Amino acid sequence: MIMWLRFASFILLAFSMSQAFADNVLLANENQFPQLGWQVPGTGFNLGGYTSLSYENDKHQPEKLNLDDLSLFIHWEGEGKFRLFSEIDLEDSVSYEQGAGFTTRHAYLALERLYADYLYSDSLNLRFGKFLTPIGRWNLIHAQPLQWTSSRPLITERTFPTNATGGMVYGTVSAAGHNIDYSLYASIGEEWRPDPKQDPFEEAYGIHLALPDSGFGEFGISYAKFEQKSSIGEKRNLIGVDYLWTRNRYEVSAELAYRFSDKTSQFDERGLFIQGVAPLSERWYGVARYEFYDQAGDVPATNIALLGIAMKLSPTLILKAEYSHASNNRINSPEGVFTSFSILF
Repeated sequence: MIMWLRFASFILLAFSMSQAFADNVLLANENQFPQLGWQVPGTGFNLGGYTSLSYENDKHQPEKLNLDDLSLFIHWEGEGKFRLFSEIDLEDSVSYEQGAGFTTRHAYLALERLYADYLYSDSLNLRFGKFLTPIGRWNLIHAQPLQWTSSRPLITERTFPTNATGGMVYGTVSAAGHNIDYSLYASIGEEWRPDPKQDPFEEAYGIHLALPDSGFGEFGISYAKFEQKSSIGEKRNLIGVDYLWTRNRYEVSAELAYRFSDKTSQFDERGLFIQGVAPLSERWYGVARYEFYDQAGDVPATNIALLGIAMKLSPTLILKAEYSHASNNRINSPEGVFTSFSILF
């Protein structure tokens, strides 16, 4: 309770400082930092990033305050067709855990992305390096300031590695009067600085297609065939579908994934989520999400219900609070009260 009061006091202070800033952030960025970040004069480099502070009251873990992310974007683009991008994220840098005090033992410097692009045309571009795996929508737009909830749906991080190191061909093509965004990628060999909390690709091939201009929303489909480090010799196939509909500040998004193995059906894994967002006032939004996740093996499927609110101080500042409850939670998926304050800069 004392920890919660400390976090609430911090948030109130952040609100008082941010209210005035929120009204001017877009103008400030337009005048000084186009497209966010800071442009280093005369170099082609742009620096930006995001940070997030959270309070977690997870029934499976000690109550804690956490500086989740200190993420730095470094982007370079010259006058030619080459472009460089990197994202370095100091995760869980400082935590205050109930009964243990301040700790940095969970801190990890993650290399989220490091790649070079060759922008040949709108329909054909090349990418080499480490990038976010193009499966679904959430994984590609995972930064806390850009999402409505502090927690992440299980299928967006448990059914596949979230990063890949290799090559990609991507672009936008026209077919039947519609634009189709595509990403075709391959990952062979060692991942650059793999996250120790994940089981990285040993080998992967995949494709993601998205129809962004449908009158009924945006649809996407993913397919990937891969091996992972902990299960070399087991070929896994994943089929995914993603969807987004927005209108008048209302939003509905959903993803589903089915992963099957070349071994028995005992190794199959599946899940989905559907999330709705509704405006409550000029800056407040209500959020609801349902998740279904059926892990490989004999563990019963987990169902998760989430209710939350979000205050969008500006496109770059967001406060979120949510409560989630799970049934058949043998996998100890986070459930309880979660709050975060995130800034994109």
